[in-house]
Amino acid sequence: MHSNSLPDAHGPVRISDPGDLIAAIPALLGFWPRRSLVVVCLGGGDPSLVRAVMRHDLPSGGVGSADRDALDRIVHVCGREEVDSVVAVVVDERANRRGTHNALVDELGAGLAEHGIPMIGAHVLAQVTAGQRWRGLLGDMRRGVLPDPEASEVALAQVLSGRAIRGSREELEAILEPDPVRDRQRLAVLIGRAHDRAGAPAAATQRERLEFVLGRIADLASSVAPTDDDVADLAVALADVRVRDSLLCLAVTDEADAAEQLWILLARALPDRDRAEAAALLGFSAYARGDGPMAGVAFAAALGADPDHRLAALLDDALQSGVRPESVCELAATGRDVAGQIGVRMPPPVRC
Repeated sequence: MHSNSLPDAHGPVRISDPGDLIAAIPALLGFWPRRSLVVVCLGGGDPSLVRAVMRHDLPSGGVGSADRDALDRIVHVCGREEVDSVVAVVVDERANRRGTHNALVDELGAGLAEHGIPMIGAHVLAQVTAGQRWRGLLGDMRRGVLPDPEASEVALAQVLSGRAIRGSREELEAILEPDPVRDRQRLAVLIGRAHDRAGAPAAATQRERLEFVLGRIADLASSVAPTDDDVADLAVALADVRVRDSLLCLAVTDEADAAEQLWILLARALPDRDRAEAAALLGFSAYARGDGPMAGVAFAAALGADPDHRLAALLDDALQSGVRPESVCELAATGRDVAGQIGVRMPPPVRC
């Protein structure tokens, strides 16, 4: 299950027409879904107010235990968030899957009903593109032609706010694929040497490490990329938990975008395990700004590199459970406190 709670900072999103709601899904998710069940949660005193959006990969066969577990999590999030109603949308170009679509949506509706949450619409279409025909499921006789998703009010708002809408989830995952230009074996040697030079993590050393990372973020924002030696030293710095935790606070500052670019660069350049810290920092930053899909991809990369990574596991569990971005932002304040203890004054928060 992939959850994308909408942070209050992005303003309220209200959609009442089924076609407009379906057209808004790519902007609400952050990518164009395919072969997906998308659940749009409405409420907050306004029946057209979008509270959150959740997505689940459609099964290749019938509805199985993994699908039921995902539906249970979706229902749990809806109940916890006191959602007023839900709209389910199935995106699938396969014409012979109607039975699976109906079964999946029927089980979702039954689970929601146990919590007193009505499913006020269930729709299916082959793909979310302009001119695509959509129709109702489970006896819903409504049908229509999809307006242009790229011209939806939600999509325009996303573009104006600088948030990209990716072509697919695979396009998101490609952002963190290993950099083919970097020699990861050579970097592993450089990282080993950097660790040998580093010594014990004294307070003064931690301050220097944190300031070094902040300096490389500023450099990258000025189009100055780190050298391989810099990348090795950055890996050592992020391996220091107090330095890494201090950097969490950047997610809610004006430096968030520049920091994310460095986290992406490091997650692509560094060998496994070393890349986990950068991927976790990227995931937290994406989570804090409401980009659940990017956060999920980053946490998966972190846990793929280091299955025992506690921060990534904690945040991924929160994301999968539908915890809102405002709640995890408390970690940014903790990071600011840690930086203060080290002796570094971090940029001021601008959100959360």
